[in-house]
Amino acid sequence: MMTTNQICGVAKWGAAVDDTPVPMPQSVVPVVVLRAQAGIDDEFVLVRDHNSPNDTVFRDDETIDLSEGNVFYSLRRCEVSPRDACKSAPKLAVFVDDRMEVVTRPKQTGKSILQLFGFPLNIKLYRDFESPEDSMIPLEREVLFREGPVFYSRQGGGGLKVIINARPFTEEDGVKEEMTGLEIASLVYPENPENTRIWSLEGEKRPVDHSETIEIKNCTKFEVVRKDVTGGFELTRLQREIAVLAQGEAKVSLVESPSAVVYHDLSVMSGLPVEETDVLVLIPGGYPGQMLDGAFLPVDSPLLGCVKGSPQDQIVEAVGQRWKLVSYHPHTNGIGPAWDPTRHGIHTYLGEILSWLHDAK
Repeated sequence: MMTTNQICGVAKWGAAVDDTPVPMPQSVVPVVVLRAQAGIDDEFVLVRDHNSPNDTVFRDDETIDLSEGNVFYSLRRCEVSPRDACKSAPKLAVFVDDRMEVVTRPKQTGKSILQLFGFPLNIKLYRDFESPEDSMIPLEREVLFREGPVFYSRQGGGGLKVIINARPFTEEDGVKEEMTGLEIASLVYPENPENTRIWSLEGEKRPVDHSETIEIKNCTKFEVVRKDVTGGFELTRLQREIAVLAQGEAKVSLVESPSAVVYHDLSVMSGLPVEETDVLVLIPGGYPGQMLDGAFLPVDSPLLGCVKGSPQDQIVEAVGQRWKLVSYHPHTNGIGPAWDPTRHGIHTYLGEILSWLHDAK
């Protein structure tokens, strides 16, 4: 019996190094190749990220099997200390249409990958092979990481379709010839469809009751909105954490676009070119379930290259200046505590930033 790889050829591979996607020719590559393609300087070593104090450190003369974990970070050679064998599961980077998400489960399904990247379920998913004969992955088919982490999407077609909030939904998502308002709402908000308001956009815009039955014609359009809107993260929590810092006379600002916090006038280790600096930290949309990570310094900061972590290409603009990302991961590289959304937040991340600044050289 032929395997998928025998049918389609060799799967494409990729790695994430210091949060940057790096295409790779195959799953097993020399360390020096991955270092070179990721732009890692000789003063740094490559470390596989297991979210453990015993993350695996690679020598330059080794090879790496990306199927055993393809998320890495760089660490200064002088900072590497003896470690026990790592027994924690590695982080796994999955790529769809050149976008990247990190998971820990090596077994997914076509459906779980589409949902991970926020695609509607009528989108068709393909694993990317070095071949023109890629085959579509059905929603319920098991997807194994070791068979390749690189995918691409294509628009679906055919069958009955409705448009809700400018997004297409098909029979694969549950569209049928007659649907109640509640069933229509559940396509967009399956966990709490009763907490919605619905409008038909066919002809004159009109409200649709949850119990009303609608005859569905192809490409019928609706709007469905939630009654309660709280935003991507809990603003009251952010304000509460900033209030904790304000009690200690810390200067902290919330930024709307991009969603970020700026710590102002932080003291720096003596002997460095500046005595104080501002630091910007992005707030992820899933905060606090998704952890704070990384730090931005002003693009002209003399601290770039002095603090630990490699400067990255990512630049953001906020509070009237440009900021450059530095690869600093206090909650994932084994130095700081593992992220706990019940204990950690903006108020505790300040301590990690101060530790980082005071360890600059």
